Amino acid sequence: MKTFSLSVLLLVGTWGALALAASTQVPEATTEAGPEECIQGENCNLPDCLCGSVHNPGNFELSQVPQFVVLSFDDAVTVSNFPFYEEFKNLLNPNNCRITMTFFVSHTYTNYTLVNELHRLGHEIALHSVSHKSDVQNYWRPANKSVWVSEMSDLKKIIVQNANIPEEDIKGWRAPFLEVGGDEMFSALHDLGLQYDCSWPTLKYTNWYGSKPLGALWPYTLDYPSIQDCQLGRCPADTYKGLWVAPMIDLNDNLGEACAMLDTCRSIDDELLNNADAIEYFLKRNFDLNYRGNRAPFGLYAHHAWFYENVIGETTARKDGYLKFLQYLATKPDVYVVSMNRVLEWMKNPVPVSQLNSQEAFQCPSFDPASTCPDKNNYEFDKTNNLPENLDSVRMGSCHRPKPAYFPWLHNPYGNETIA
Repeated sequence: MKTFSLSVLLLVGTWGALALAASTQVPEATTEAGPEECIQGENCNLPDCLCGSVHNPGNFELSQVPQFVVLSFDDAVTVSNFPFYEEFKNLLNPNNCRITMTFFVSHTYTNYTLVNELHRLGHEIALHSVSHKSDVQNYWRPANKSVWVSEMSDLKKIIVQNANIPEEDIKGWRAPFLEVGGDEMFSALHDLGLQYDCSWPTLKYTNWYGSKPLGALWPYTLDYPSIQDCQLGRCPADTYKGLWVAPMIDLNDNLGEACAMLDTCRSIDDELLNNADAIEYFLKRNFDLNYRGNRAPFGLYAHHAWFYENVIGETTARKDGYLKFLQYLATKPDVYVVSMNRVLEWMKNPVPVSQLNSQEAFQCPSFDPASTCPDKNNYEFDKTNNLPENLDSVRMGSCHRPKPAYFPWLHNPYGNETIA
């Protein structure tokens, strides 16, 4: 087997340093005393409740378990990164349906006509905050419930209005910088009727950590206290019936250390920056540990900028290695690259991989649906439009008319109020 040197990768950006480490029923927050131990089949039953576990929810033999791979991208969807996402359009799963990804969208610089197009092609649109403020220490870490509610609820309104996406299709959330916000954040998720969080890394529950790995943690609900380790931010102490956690299973980088997002996976000699073969091997190595382990959903979580970090060197190694890895997955008849919302639909009603096509979430139309954004508009805002302090001007693509009088923002998602 080809081997590569280990490497250290210095990353640029505040998000890099911090990333180490469908039922429509509204979840019900629980604070009253109750059983502390979750026992599947006794006090916890699918599709509404699933205990945290390293075992698949159907108790299937490993050969019958579909291996889900979740590709996600954080932050704004723009005219610059959209062509990259479009390149995945012709990649198919074993059932001949297009692979689908999850986009955790933040507001500033997002072109919502392109968000609409991603949704039209079957991808999942989820929430990643309005402001995406970089001041973790003073903004996200001490944030109370009202801050989390505003960041989630106002972004949801902005997306529904400008991307013309049905509100019920927006189900998930990822906290900026993976700064898990404790019960304040999870109670906001509950109150807003969101179905899952995907902000919470785990090192303890992987298929590689320690001399005797415990196995990767499957998604679970917060009906009972979580068994998951808490690496970043503040994890919840209360319980929230029916609210799902999609754990971010740490990868094992080329230094033998943990990385929750590709942006912080390190090596030496820049091999994970400049060597496509090394990148492909790194991804295959981590995938195979999971595929041959317990087949919990395998996540590759990134920012688009990771693929184009070495602009000076003009290398496309990361993109090339990533695509070669996806081509490797395409050779496996039991591997499905799907968005997180589809994974959770299977979790609620698990079936063997041979029966996967019986579930609506894994079916696809013969033809792509017509666009729901026939009226594409590009609006420009400046300081006269009530921009946040750090912006002098910004453009926003929108499926909606007329242009808002003010830039949509926190506490003003429709841009119709003169508030600072």
